[in-house]
Amino acid sequence: MKTMKKSVCGLMLVALAAVVTTTGCGPSKAELAEKARQDSIRIADSLRQVEEQKAAEAAKAEETRKTDSIARDQSIIAFITDMFLNRKYEDESFLKAYCTPSMIQKLKDDYDYEGEGLAVWDFRSDEQDGDGATRIISIVPQGDDWFKYDFLDMGHRGSHRIKIIGNDGDFKIDGLK
Repeated sequence: MKTMKKSVCGLMLVALAAVVTTTGCGPSKAELAEKARQDSIRIADSLRQVEEQKAAEAAKAEETRKTDSIARDQSIIAFITDMFLNRKYEDESFLKAYCTPSMIQKLKDDYDYEGEGLAVWDFRSDEQDGDGATRIISIVPQGDDWFKYDFLDMGHRGSHRIKIIGNDGDFKIDGLK
């Protein structure tokens, strides 16, 4: 009997140890609540970092867009300046290479002499000729691919709006007012 008591006592001790181990090893409610709070903080921090990264990427993309836009505008200003000062608009091969079909049609429609031709004078002032300076006074982007250029044309002041489309030096004149 003594052996049996020892066995029963041993079994009870093992069972008691198992109960203590299973109930005593798990986290308490307070520990679970603290873990949930810390997990929430980690998630919130991760979301904040993602939002900050998105905002930084958007700001960088906007800065790149502005830089590209400024560079494009500067290239177009150089194109208009070269075209005007070197009177490239008087060369039909230049116009056919650098005007859209609709712009070529406008120049044809504006040609008011017998036969076919292009109204190259559309790029100049309304004055016939003069003996003063020819130069660009200013070229200002107007938005939607339009640029206003103010100029002296043989001493006569003039101003036009010109629409330039394209990128990377592959420009086309698409309108003139």
